[in-house]
Amino acid sequence: MNIFDPETLSFLATISYLVLLVLIGINMLIIVHEFGHFAVARACGVRCDKFYIWFDFWGLRFFRFKWGDTEYGLGVFPLGGYVKMLGQEDNPSEIQGKGIGDDGTENAEPLPPDSYLAKSVPQRMAIIVAGVVMNFLFAIVCGAGAYLVGITDVAPAVGNVIPGSPAWQADLQPGDRIAAINGKPARTFDDLRLSMIGGERGIQLSIDRPGVGRIEQTVIPRKRKTDLAPSIGVTSLPTLELSSERKVSSDYAADWLDSAAKEELKKPDLKLVEVDGTPINEYADYMRAQLRQIGKPITCVFAQKEAAERVSVEIPAIPMRELGIRFAMGPITMVRPDSDAFQQGIESGDTILSIDGIEDIDPMRLSQIVLRKQIEGQTSVELAVKKEDGTEKTYTVELLSETIIPQGSGLSMKDPLGSTALGLAWEMLPVIAAVDPGLPVGRLGLPVGATVEAVEFLNSIALLSSTTFTETTKDGFRFTSVGDKIDLPFILEFLLQGAPQKPPTDGDTEKSKEETPFKPIETVRLTLSGAGIDGKQDFDVPVIVADDWFNVDRGLAFRTETMLFRAENLGQALWLGTDKMIEYSFVIFVSLHRLVTGEVSPKALGGPVTIVMVAWSFADQGFGKYLLFLCLIGANLAVLNLLPIPVLDGGHLVFLTYEGIFRKPPNETVLIILSYLGLALILLLMVWALSLDFGFVKRF
Repeated sequence: MNIFDPETLSFLATISYLVLLVLIGINMLIIVHEFGHFAVARACGVRCDKFYIWFDFWGLRFFRFKWGDTEYGLGVFPLGGYVKMLGQEDNPSEIQGKGIGDDGTENAEPLPPDSYLAKSVPQRMAIIVAGVVMNFLFAIVCGAGAYLVGITDVAPAVGNVIPGSPAWQADLQPGDRIAAINGKPARTFDDLRLSMIGGERGIQLSIDRPGVGRIEQTVIPRKRKTDLAPSIGVTSLPTLELSSERKVSSDYAADWLDSAAKEELKKPDLKLVEVDGTPINEYADYMRAQLRQIGKPITCVFAQKEAAERVSVEIPAIPMRELGIRFAMGPITMVRPDSDAFQQGIESGDTILSIDGIEDIDPMRLSQIVLRKQIEGQTSVELAVKKEDGTEKTYTVELLSETIIPQGSGLSMKDPLGSTALGLAWEMLPVIAAVDPGLPVGRLGLPVGATVEAVEFLNSIALLSSTTFTETTKDGFRFTSVGDKIDLPFILEFLLQGAPQKPPTDGDTEKSKEETPFKPIETVRLTLSGAGIDGKQDFDVPVIVADDWFNVDRGLAFRTETMLFRAENLGQALWLGTDKMIEYSFVIFVSLHRLVTGEVSPKALGGPVTIVMVAWSFADQGFGKYLLFLCLIGANLAVLNLLPIPVLDGGHLVFLTYEGIFRKPPNETVLIILSYLGLALILLLMVWALSLDFGFVKRF
């Protein structure tokens, strides 16, 4: 690599800029907090011996200098900062003998007048709370700055709804635009995510639906045991403009395009305007048009900005990759209230046995089976269902209009399968129900009834972070906890499609991606148990291409709809910054409460590494988003510091409140014990967060 190459120099400049932003931003959070303590302490006449950014344990520091009575410096350990005031001891064992005895009387040796302990309770309270106040003010300033600069963020609109999710049950539709959440205007898609925390009683959405108008809908977020936080099951809305970075979402999908199509798609600023002669005005139009041709090629016409010529491209049907195994149909998990299935009496817990007399249904293919029937003009199907009490019953179910993409396991590792046309969502069990004898897998002797314990993609690069339940092996990449923390639909319908082989190790590290052709993995290793297997046994199953099951979005990579929000003046920016600080503070407070009740997983926490990584991500999205991140972290630090835990500012305030009420400090022994307990709790939380950061504890 030539570092003097213009592209390399530009890349290095961008990286340097982002590093500088992250360092300045995170350290500003420390500086403003400690400056609050420092400024009020000096105003109250307290001598401050040290003002340090980062910690100088064992005297290790980068530099120091003295100005007046205070030593300023930069320590070696980037764990925060501190102000050392005369008479204030954070070490509980050093508290005694500082001028006040256990009985509240003064010791023989008087306190220096510029000592922290010599000041009145209100003055000491002001000194302690000043750091938190500065964090709140810093959050407001950052929020106001973000709105002055302008924030480009994902629009609050629905792209797809996951079958079996709360949003699916509440009849949210692709193309819905969220105007307000709980009566408050929705500005970004992130507003919807934040509203789910603390929304266990439901969030009230004001929705603008194309062709319908404004509707009101209540959605109750859910949190399953494997989720880190509550969700409702919606994705953001794609536009009709192809992404500038990548026109096709995966290498596997790109492999199905011919060379002419690939060349046409390389043209810049492409916007889809027509599919097979049908005008396309929004993303939902595209999905409906191409789903009508499921399994067949379509002709897409794109317009270019500032170009009169239209670009016509044939987009093929993209077959799904599979194993030739039919897994067992699981129980129905949800029935939509607006469906005929609900009116007929089909319930959660029932199991589908057949459709229109066809038994042995593949749960993965059922939604496309129903879709094909609709395309052929069929308006109802006959479902045979096994009830929870063991009885069997047949229903004639009228089909709903299919407006939701019938593929949804790509959002969460535990989402069920489902069909909006049926109004049903169902599970697929990790149990082998049948093996196709005409395929390679049929010669392996897989026992019917065996349970899948783990799935390994052989010769595959890692697809998920090492902080999950997955693990890298010498042969590939292994998914454990199948059926518990991860379900087979997510593995087979999402991850298996286009999972890439490891690149050949020829020692040429300079080889570009274009020179290393994409190759999907060829073999999946299933670890099975039960059905006569002694313990556990591995079976290497070849991956094949399906002939009757197809990708429903054809792999085109559309740009997510975004919007720019900017304040009109400084006053509005300050109001919006204050509003955002209050919102973030409330969310953090509620999140802490949900951590205690178990509604938010402790595995959702992050330590210093996570904060730096998130800061980097926001900085890369633009200066406005980065300032909004600092607003969030500023509010976060303020709320956390107010917790009534000894060694935190909130704990000091509790002790000072006690002293103010009873006219004497807390009992020294009790104070020491509580302080050590508080310190132990903080250290345990830090160890937990760092364990999550470095993958010692799996997040999933």
